[in-house]
Amino acid sequence: MTDIILNIFFLSAPLMLASFGALISEYAGRSAIFIDGIINLSAFLCYAFTVLTKSTAAGCFFAVLFCVLFIFLFLKAVERARANPFLASLALNIFSGALVSLLSVELFGTRGVLTSPSFVFPAQTARTVTSAAAYLIIMVSVILLFATKRGLYLRITGSDSDVLLSRGINVAAGKTAAWCLAAFFASCAGCILTLRLSSFVPNISSGRGWLALAAVFLGKRTCSGTCVAVLVMCTGEYFASNLQNVFPGISAPLLISLPYVTALLLLFLEPNSTKED
Repeated sequence: MTDIILNIFFLSAPLMLASFGALISEYAGRSAIFIDGIINLSAFLCYAFTVLTKSTAAGCFFAVLFCVLFIFLFLKAVERARANPFLASLALNIFSGALVSLLSVELFGTRGVLTSPSFVFPAQTARTVTSAAAYLIIMVSVILLFATKRGLYLRITGSDSDVLLSRGINVAAGKTAAWCLAAFFASCAGCILTLRLSSFVPNISSGRGWLALAAVFLGKRTCSGTCVAVLVMCTGEYFASNLQNVFPGISAPLLISLPYVTALLLLFLEPNSTKED
């Protein structure tokens, strides 16, 4: 039983990071629809920078830095053009996929799976180290978000912007910071996924960006609720990945879809429980 719980926590780490980034963005009143695309982009960049620099730390650092700067510049362009942030963020997912494909061909000559002798890590060590790093980042971020004045400002940017304006605080800067933080957490999740696989696989996010957004809404935009939603989804994913060992006749596509079916069921059931309350 302990092994199962530990494996679920290991499995939850990337989605937990992405969901926390989505939650911060929701606090600022601006949904980070781009999370799925950023996960894929950062995973590719982590692989590319690591192979080019021969340093895993440098690969992760430059991948995260690039993604955060990319979102910052993208947001400034959206604001300058007075475009719809929701639609622009949605389009960014498509653009990120195209950018990964282009860079993959230019740098490595293929749009397929990327492997390299300089990008190989022991599976168990990679899971343990990346999970520990992910939960450490989340714990520090929770403390900063709920125990500091700037964290309070960020949490009420979307709901009580008038209060901030009356105190002379720049609300637009808070919204920009929220998107940059969402990009930071999503890019960390992307790095974790590719490090655990010791390779880059196209569409490595497998929809985790959308699951992160679903977790935030299922958790009623609260930190504890979002964490519980992530754990429920990842529990479904864990049992789905091990179910074929018990029932070999079950088709693989059905098993892959179980985490998303779990999310959909929770979305349908959540309004009913709300009404009862």
